[in-house]
Amino acid sequence: MTFRNTKYWMGAWLVCGLLAEAVLAGEELKANVGVAAKQTSARQQRFRPRLLLSFPDELNTPDGMRLDKKTNNMIVACPNFNDMKYPGKLIQITPNNRWEVYFDKCPKHPETGRAHPMGMDFGPDGNLYYADNQYFNDKDKKHRWSRVIRVNIKDGKPVDADVVVDGFKLSNAVMFNGDNMFVTETFFDLADKPMSGVYRIPLAEMRKGPVMFKPKGEDDPHLLVTSVTKPFSERGNDIAGADGLTFDSKGNLYYGHFGDGQLFKVTFNPDGSVKSQERIAGRPQLVCCDGMFCDVRTDKIYIADSARNAIMVFDTKDNSIATLWENDDTNGADGLLDQPCETAIRGDDLIIANFDMPFPGLKNTKHDKPHTISVIRLTGN
Repeated sequence: MTFRNTKYWMGAWLVCGLLAEAVLAGEELKANVGVAAKQTSARQQRFRPRLLLSFPDELNTPDGMRLDKKTNNMIVACPNFNDMKYPGKLIQITPNNRWEVYFDKCPKHPETGRAHPMGMDFGPDGNLYYADNQYFNDKDKKHRWSRVIRVNIKDGKPVDADVVVDGFKLSNAVMFNGDNMFVTETFFDLADKPMSGVYRIPLAEMRKGPVMFKPKGEDDPHLLVTSVTKPFSERGNDIAGADGLTFDSKGNLYYGHFGDGQLFKVTFNPDGSVKSQERIAGRPQLVCCDGMFCDVRTDKIYIADSARNAIMVFDTKDNSIATLWENDDTNGADGLLDQPCETAIRGDDLIIANFDMPFPGLKNTKHDKPHTISVIRLTGN
């Protein structure tokens, strides 16, 4: 064999060897990718929502929720926007996951003849306060008919209810921090600016009688913070503003916009005045901030992204955002998310209300049966 031929065969052998190594490396890479994909899929499936409860038509639009720590019952608001022939009411989900009527004497508005309970919280006085959203009853959106209602609790049972705050356009989330009640106002409906904000009402003031807000655009001492909602083409001209509201373990306030997904953090001075307000998240990580709840054990906020049929997790410690779960359009019969609107914590479970009332630009395309509550076990998250 000539030297030239020897060099040829040595080169061919080297090329074949390199090709074989490349094939093996490619197969190993495929295997590693497959393992990673399986691990990712396994983690995702671990947080797959399950069906907690299905409701009859008289509870066709589950919304706001709050845990009654005295009984461990989850109180759920049903405004019943999807079929208004059924009056709005409050139900409770027992620890063994059965539902029963909690309060069905919600005060009807004198102008609309309807009651639509939404976000809620227990006050330090032991009574339950909820937002009565009348916005969808006012086609021209000219009136300030929405309110906050107090359900008076005696010996652990709701007995009656009365109006404690009036003058909202769309009262939405309700949460107490100390002796103050905080409520999001989703629309101001001002001609020049698509504004929304958060109101703060002292408990002592509500005890004196109903608090009436000043007209939008006028200075009101109860108005804590405001923000401007920016419409996005992906959601048409949806400019719905402040929606979900929660507090972390340090007493910082967080609220988000339904229409554009902006998330804000509000800090306070020792005297309770606002120290700062900053936008801490938004698109593309967050598309829609509907109801939200902070697990103060971890200081993670679980945000219902109604637009994407998703639950997003915002970690207040490092401002990181992750998707806990997201699914395509569904009727929710198997427990998958069907336009989630509210989150609440019960032990190690994340309870999720599915609003199922489609708006332009949402994954959810139609209202359909069943009417559901989903649950995700958070252990290990």
